[in-house]
Amino acid sequence: MPPLFRSPMHARKPCLAALAFSALLLTPSAWAFRCNSFVIDAGMAKPEVLRKCGTPSLQEQRLDRRVIRLRVPAAPNSGLPPGSTVELERERQVLIEEWVYNFGPQQFMQQLVFEDGRLVSVKDLGYGS
Repeated sequence: MPPLFRSPMHARKPCLAALAFSALLLTPSAWAFRCNSFVIDAGMAKPEVLRKCGTPSLQEQRLDRRVIRLRVPAAPNSGLPPGSTVELERERQVLIEEWVYNFGPQQFMQQLVFEDGRLVSVKDLGYGS
């Protein structure tokens, strides 16, 4: 026999799932925007963005240091049991470039961040001038 009364919590589950899904779709860090008629998205190379959007209003660059940790097999003469691994740290430089596109007072300015020539993030900055 089916239950005559469903708990309010049971009825809310589909609503909560739909709300969570729509929140993911509307997040400001969607990392994409339209430039002319092209979609500019994370992963694109700088020359492709330049070709599609033209020269940005502002360009800045800096070098950043990143520490990378690698787990590698231990050397046979290291004195560690066979099959052991050791963790190595390597430091490398990453070229960070920040570009800003100003599309005028009716549209948001866009800040693009490139790491080693690849677009890694897009951020709305507010209305342009």
